[in-house]
Amino acid sequence: MTDGPRAVVVGAGAMAPEIAACLAGTGTAVRIAGRDPGRAAAAAEAARGMAEGTGERIDAGPIDAGAFAGAALVVETILEDLEAKRELLARIEPWCPDATVIATNTSSLRIADLADALARPARFAGLHFLKPAHLTGVVEVVPGPGTDDATVAVLRGLAGQMGKAPLLVRADEPGFIWNRIQFAVLRECLHMLEAGIADAADIDAAVSDGLAPRWTAAGPLATADLGGLPTFARVSAQLNPHLAAGAGVSRELTARAEAGAPLRPWTRDGGPAIAALRARALRAGREIAAARRAIGG
Repeated sequence: MTDGPRAVVVGAGAMAPEIAACLAGTGTAVRIAGRDPGRAAAAAEAARGMAEGTGERIDAGPIDAGAFAGAALVVETILEDLEAKRELLARIEPWCPDATVIATNTSSLRIADLADALARPARFAGLHFLKPAHLTGVVEVVPGPGTDDATVAVLRGLAGQMGKAPLLVRADEPGFIWNRIQFAVLRECLHMLEAGIADAADIDAAVSDGLAPRWTAAGPLATADLGGLPTFARVSAQLNPHLAAGAGVSRELTARAEAGAPLRPWTRDGGPAIAALRARALRAGREIAAARRAIGG
């Protein structure tokens, strides 16, 4: 491990290597701390492969007091379970120096519900990376009710160092920004599939080949501006009563999840090729985002 500011990624699941690679890219020495030494070591090895010349800054170790000595940042990224996260946060907080910022990579839980487990919630916030974390161009910064402004400033500044736009979530609501949009779109897509409005291939194409490129150039709100708000208001009045609005999980999604059957069979064997294509799209998207921001977007 090289000298310098230290970050600890707690957990050795799928997101841990990607987050570690992001942090290493800022010049930070990073440790992946996990319950299983073998899994932590494997996660660190995977992170070194993603870190593009900064992999020497990444190592692995157990979740113990020594892992957190001198840490400026701790990012928890264990399974999405409220009680498991609360127990872990309460256990590691006494091992962290007073100045350590502690963040959670939760994608859906309220920050307030996690912060209750900490003695010092002012230094705690959500830092939600979007998968694949080392390639996506945004990260959500989610203050809780007790988070202080200094903690938010640190995390927003860190996002900039990682080359990501910080999305500041202004209300501690489940799902934050990204997942609320993603699951609202998914709910409507599944509803159309169940209702026989379109098949899965055409639904995917409508998003991938239609909405996604338009929204890359100008997000949905800016697209409404460009299309004319009076028109969007009229169409909303006509369509909203017909859109999916139920609180339950789609029958199609539940049945396929239980059966282990994909919605699109081509994804079963296309993993590496799809990952490479997604990486290509994300890199192109970051270039387009930079151009959009240059003209005021």
